[in-house]
Amino acid sequence: MELGSSSSRKSRNSGHKLCFCGLKASINQGWTDKNPARRFYGCPRFKFGNGCKYFSWFDEEEEMRSDLEMKQMETVKDEDEIVRQFEECFV
Repeated sequence: MELGSSSSRKSRNSGHKLCFCGLKASINQGWTDKNPARRFYGCPRFKFGNGCKYFSWFDEEEEMRSDLEMKQMETVKDEDEIVRQFEECFV
């Protein structure tokens, strides 16, 4: 079932995802055979038939955050190695 397109719009004040209606997107859970128990963001009005078709997977945002955290950890490891090499040469 295709619910609509996704977007990464976020409210400037709260950091919450906003649907195309400008409302705080609700977190729902899918129960399809293809995506059992997978969470997603959606328009809070969708079930009532008068909302937009906003849709975005919840876990994709988590994966992006995890990737960023891993890159930051690698940067710290690289910086630690640079400091270690500097100390070996000059201390």
